[in-house]
Amino acid sequence: MTELKDYSGSFKPDLKLEDFSKESLIKLYKAACKDYLGIDGIWLGLIRQKLGEKTAFEYDVEVWEGGTKGEVRRTREALNIWGDDVEAVMKYIQTSASLGGLFDIDTELIDKTHGRYTITYCHALEYFEKHGDNKLLTQACEGLCIPYNQRSADWFNPKIKWVPVKLPPRKSKDEPACVWDIYLEE
Repeated sequence: MTELKDYSGSFKPDLKLEDFSKESLIKLYKAACKDYLGIDGIWLGLIRQKLGEKTAFEYDVEVWEGGTKGEVRRTREALNIWGDDVEAVMKYIQTSASLGGLFDIDTELIDKTHGRYTITYCHALEYFEKHGDNKLLTQACEGLCIPYNQRSADWFNPKIKWVPVKLPPRKSKDEPACVWDIYLEE
């Protein structure tokens, strides 16, 4: 059977994801990754309206705690990414729904104990900049990204540190959204 480039033709009652081309599956995966972040944004916005900033953020932290742990586990299992080293974490970064699948990133494995990645395009940062919401931007970057990136590293190896090198706000849209180092603490 010819791989489908899209689903514009006739309805197929026995359709499977395996029927689509690699390019189509990548498009579908990227759309799902955007939904992943978008649903959180919608949910958080509604909770902010109904319960206020403080309570909404407390709940969002709890949501990301459970969600991030599950995402790390499912990504590792799906792609057979095992190990407790920086290389394993970098592979996760490249492929996870909340990082490599969602954002435009550049990655570099500097050596066995040090990796770096740069988010060159961040949907959340674009939203916060467009709406001038620096408070929520700071809350997201400092209150969620920093602790949950580190928690993700902990689920690989507690000796791995995931630290920001550069965070928003940025002076120009030509700058990357953020830069992170992952290193093994001796």
